[in-house]
Amino acid sequence: MFIKPNISQQQAENIFSTRKSSFPLVSKLFPRKSQISPKRLEVLYLPFYLFDVLVEKEEVTLSVDGLLGHAVLYAEDALDVEKEPKTPTCDFEISSSDAAKMALDQYKGILLEHGLRTRSHHQAEEISKGRKIYYPFWVGYFKKKKGYDFKALDAVSGEVQGIKMRRVFVRALKNLRQQN
Repeated sequence: MFIKPNISQQQAENIFSTRKSSFPLVSKLFPRKSQISPKRLEVLYLPFYLFDVLVEKEEVTLSVDGLLGHAVLYAEDALDVEKEPKTPTCDFEISSSDAAKMALDQYKGILLEHGLRTRSHHQAEEISKGRKIYYPFWVGYFKKKKGYDFKALDAVSGEVQGIKMRRVFVRALKNLRQQN
Protein backbone atom coordinates (compact mmCIF):
# COMPACT_ATOMS: atom_id res chain seq x y z
CA MET A 1 0.00 0.00 0.00
CA PHE A 2 1.47 3.33 -1.08
CA ILE A 3 0.50 6.49 0.81
CA LYS A 4 -0.35 9.53 -1.30
CA PRO A 5 1.77 12.67 -0.68
CA ASN A 6 -0.11 15.80 0.40
CA ILE A 7 2.87 18.07 -0.25
CA SER A 8 3.57 18.95 -3.90
CA GLN A 9 7.05 19.30 -5.35
CA GLN A 10 6.69 23.11 -5.40
CA GLN A 11 5.57 23.17 -1.75
CA ALA A 12 8.50 20.94 -0.79
CA GLU A 13 10.94 23.23 -2.59
CA ASN A 14 9.47 26.24 -0.78
CA ILE A 15 9.77 24.51 2.60
CA PHE A 16 13.38 23.51 1.91
CA SER A 17 14.24 27.00 0.64
CA THR A 18 12.85 28.78 3.69
CA ARG A 19 15.66 28.50 6.20
CA LYS A 20 14.72 29.39 9.74
CA SER A 21 16.71 29.30 12.91
CA SER A 22 15.61 27.04 15.75
CA PHE A 23 15.47 30.18 17.86
CA PRO A 24 12.68 32.62 16.83
CA LEU A 25 14.47 35.67 18.27
CA VAL A 26 17.55 34.91 16.14
CA SER A 27 15.34 34.71 13.03
CA LYS A 28 13.85 38.13 13.78
CA LEU A 29 17.17 39.81 14.56
CA PHE A 30 19.19 38.21 11.76
CA PRO A 31 16.93 37.37 8.81
CA ARG A 32 18.61 35.39 6.05
CA LYS A 33 19.02 37.39 2.85
CA SER A 34 19.55 34.48 0.51
CA GLN A 35 17.50 31.37 0.21
CA ILE A 36 19.14 28.13 -0.82
CA SER A 37 17.06 25.91 -3.06
CA PRO A 38 17.81 22.22 -3.41
CA LYS A 39 19.83 21.29 -6.50
CA ARG A 40 17.65 18.22 -6.92
CA LEU A 41 14.40 17.10 -5.35
CA GLU A 42 12.83 13.64 -5.46
CA VAL A 43 10.13 11.68 -3.67
CA LEU A 44 11.15 8.43 -2.00
CA TYR A 45 8.75 5.76 -0.77
CA LEU A 46 10.22 4.10 2.32
CA PRO A 47 8.97 0.82 3.83
CA PHE A 48 7.12 0.98 7.15
CA TYR A 49 5.18 -1.46 9.29
CA LEU A 50 2.03 -0.33 11.11
CA PHE A 51 1.13 -1.98 14.42
CA ASP A 52 -1.87 -1.46 16.67
CA VAL A 53 -0.93 -1.66 20.34
CA LEU A 54 -3.61 -2.11 23.01
CA VAL A 55 -2.93 0.05 26.08
CA GLU A 56 -5.53 0.32 28.85
CA LYS A 57 -8.37 -0.62 26.43
CA GLU A 58 -7.27 2.03 23.90
CA GLU A 59 -5.49 1.35 20.61
CA VAL A 60 -2.38 3.29 19.66
CA THR A 61 -0.96 2.91 16.17
CA LEU A 62 2.83 2.72 15.92
CA SER A 63 4.90 2.78 12.78
CA VAL A 64 8.31 1.18 12.49
CA ASP A 65 10.56 1.74 9.50
CA GLY A 66 11.32 -1.45 7.63
CA LEU A 67 15.06 -0.72 7.40
CA LEU A 68 16.36 -0.07 10.92
CA GLY A 69 13.29 -0.49 13.13
CA HIS A 70 12.90 3.03 14.52
CA ALA A 71 9.43 3.43 16.05
CA VAL A 72 7.29 6.54 16.00
CA LEU A 73 3.74 7.20 17.15
CA TYR A 74 1.36 7.43 14.26
CA ALA A 75 -2.12 8.70 13.35
CA GLU A 76 -3.40 6.52 10.54
CA ASP A 77 -6.83 8.07 9.92
CA ALA A 78 -5.57 10.98 7.76
CA LEU A 79 -3.75 8.89 5.13
CA ASP A 80 -4.82 8.64 1.50
CA VAL A 81 -3.77 5.62 -0.52
CA GLU A 82 -2.32 6.03 -4.02
CA LYS A 83 -4.60 4.80 -6.79
CA GLU A 84 -1.77 3.76 -9.11
CA PRO A 85 1.12 1.63 -7.91
CA LYS A 86 4.45 3.37 -7.38
CA THR A 87 7.98 2.00 -7.22
CA PRO A 88 9.32 1.64 -3.66
CA THR A 89 12.72 3.11 -2.97
CA CYS A 90 13.88 -0.05 -1.23
CA ASP A 91 12.56 -3.29 0.18
CA PHE A 92 11.93 -4.24 3.80
CA GLU A 93 15.14 -5.35 5.53
CA ILE A 94 13.68 -6.44 8.86
CA SER A 95 10.89 -8.97 9.33
CA SER A 96 7.46 -8.13 10.67
CA SER A 97 8.08 -10.10 13.86
CA ASP A 98 11.40 -8.33 14.52
CA ALA A 99 9.75 -4.97 13.83
CA ALA A 100 6.92 -5.85 16.25
CA LYS A 101 9.45 -6.63 19.00
CA MET A 102 11.29 -3.36 18.32
CA ALA A 103 8.04 -1.37 18.30
CA LEU A 104 6.86 -2.92 21.56
CA ASP A 105 10.23 -2.42 23.29
CA GLN A 106 10.44 1.21 22.19
CA TYR A 107 6.83 1.90 23.13
CA LYS A 108 7.28 0.29 26.56
CA GLY A 109 10.17 2.73 27.08
CA ILE A 110 7.89 5.63 26.16
CA LEU A 111 5.23 4.37 28.58
CA LEU A 112 7.81 3.97 31.35
CA GLU A 113 9.17 7.48 30.82
CA HIS A 114 5.64 8.91 30.76
CA GLY A 115 4.75 6.93 33.88
CA LEU A 116 7.74 8.29 35.77
CA ARG A 117 6.77 11.87 34.91
CA THR A 118 3.06 11.50 35.67
CA ARG A 119 3.34 8.85 38.38
CA SER A 120 0.93 6.61 36.51
CA HIS A 121 1.42 3.07 35.29
CA HIS A 122 0.31 1.92 31.83
CA GLN A 123 1.05 -1.43 30.29
CA ALA A 124 1.16 -2.36 26.59
CA GLU A 125 -1.09 -5.40 26.52
CA GLU A 126 -1.22 -6.64 22.96
CA ILE A 127 0.26 -5.85 19.54
CA SER A 128 -1.35 -6.63 16.19
CA LYS A 129 0.22 -8.21 13.13
CA GLY A 130 2.15 -5.62 11.12
CA ARG A 131 0.68 -4.06 7.99
CA LYS A 132 3.15 -3.03 5.27
CA ILE A 133 3.00 0.45 3.80
CA TYR A 134 5.30 2.63 1.70
CA TYR A 135 5.42 6.17 3.05
CA PRO A 136 6.49 9.15 0.91
CA PHE A 137 9.24 11.62 1.75
CA TRP A 138 10.68 14.47 -0.30
CA VAL A 139 14.47 14.45 -0.31
CA GLY A 140 16.30 17.61 -1.29
CA TYR A 141 19.98 17.54 -2.23
CA PHE A 142 22.01 20.65 -1.42
CA LYS A 143 25.45 21.70 -2.68
CA LYS A 144 27.94 22.25 0.13
CA LYS A 145 31.51 23.50 -0.06
CA LYS A 146 33.02 20.03 -0.38
CA GLY A 147 30.16 17.92 -1.70
CA TYR A 148 26.46 17.42 -1.19
CA ASP A 149 24.12 17.03 1.75
CA PHE A 150 20.43 16.15 1.92
CA LYS A 151 17.37 17.00 3.94
CA ALA A 152 14.19 14.95 4.13
CA LEU A 153 10.62 16.17 4.39
CA ASP A 154 7.54 14.15 5.30
CA ALA A 155 5.48 14.34 2.08
CA VAL A 156 2.21 13.92 4.00
CA SER A 157 2.57 16.31 6.96
CA GLY A 158 5.27 18.66 5.63
CA GLU A 159 7.55 18.20 8.66
CA VAL A 160 11.30 18.37 8.04
CA GLN A 161 12.84 15.16 9.37
CA GLY A 162 15.45 15.40 12.08
CA ILE A 163 18.49 13.50 13.19
CA LYS A 164 16.49 10.47 14.40
CA MET A 165 15.44 9.52 10.86
CA ARG A 166 18.69 10.52 9.13
CA ARG A 167 20.20 7.03 9.46
CA VAL A 168 17.09 5.54 7.86
CA PHE A 169 17.44 7.87 4.86
CA VAL A 170 21.16 7.14 4.56
CA ARG A 171 20.37 3.40 4.46
CA ALA A 172 17.58 3.93 1.88
CA LEU A 173 19.76 6.12 -0.34
CA LYS A 174 22.60 3.58 -0.13
CA ASN A 175 20.18 0.82 -1.19
CA LEU A 176 18.86 2.98 -4.02
CA ARG A 177 22.39 3.64 -5.26
CA GLN A 178 23.20 -0.10 -5.21
CA GLN A 179 20.05 -0.85 -7.25
CA ASN A 180 21.08 1.58 -10.01
